[in-house]
Amino acid sequence: MGKRAELEQQAIEQYAGGSEIPQISKELGVSENSLRTWKKRAGNEWDEARAVCRKGMLASMEDVGSRLRRSREIAAALGGQAGLQSQGQMGQVVNELLRSLLFDLTAKVQTAGILDGEEMAATIDQLKGLALTMHRLEGAANLNLKREAEIRKQAITDVADVVEKAAVQQGMNAEQAAFWRQQVLGVQ
Repeated sequence: MGKRAELEQQAIEQYAGGSEIPQISKELGVSENSLRTWKKRAGNEWDEARAVCRKGMLASMEDVGSRLRRSREIAAALGGQAGLQSQGQMGQVVNELLRSLLFDLTAKVQTAGILDGEEMAATIDQLKGLALTMHRLEGAANLNLKREAEIRKQAITDVADVVEKAAVQQGMNAEQAAFWRQQVLGVQ
């Protein structure tokens, strides 16, 4: 394929992607007049390529929207069925959904046959981003679980202090109050 044919193909692709002739001219270093001549000589090819690309983009956006709605419905259903009450439990559901997306993306990469080095690098960066996001979400979920446990422990300790003081005020000796503190509330 010659240089002009290669530039013309790139121009068609950019036009299909939504770029206009002045922008394409600057990016490819081809005069606007040449681009208009190529477009005119090609007949409807440029406009048809744009229409096909827009249909594909629209279908892709609809697919993404549908998948997002489905993921939300699944998360809501899982949350409702499992009786999720804590942030940590919901984090586990989100992690499962992210894992599912990661597996879907990996399968698409394997079947897409990406030959372009830049496209492959971009896909790898996306996978890295997903992996990093998943790692951070798991870390946040673990941190939330630890915080919940610490909050519960502190609340029980605070209640135990109040119970022990009240028991002593009601006439129990310190040993009896400490017994109830330990046996009932589990706090030393």
